[in-house]
Amino acid sequence: MDPYDVIIMPWITEKSLEARRHADPDIGYFQNNNRLEFIVDAKATKADVREAVERLFDVKVAKVNTRITKNGKHATVKLAAGYDAEEAALKLGAF
Repeated sequence: MDPYDVIIMPWITEKSLEARRHADPDIGYFQNNNRLEFIVDAKATKADVREAVERLFDVKVAKVNTRITKNGKHATVKLAAGYDAEEAALKLGAF
């Protein structure tokens, strides 16, 4: 599938903004989530989402979780070690 057909839009909420952060004990943030969230095509598989994110953002994906919500199919993508979700989000234009 074409990556632009797989990813419909980024899912940007206060919770998803927190999920992008790396652990930084100096400021009191201990969770290392490094995740991005998207609304994806309902027919897209986890493998499709993984490939689309890797191609569009030039990153490696460690894990993909999907779920069906009232807003559509929601994918949570955890990036591999060495890749930063904040930098990938900047490519998206999501602050």
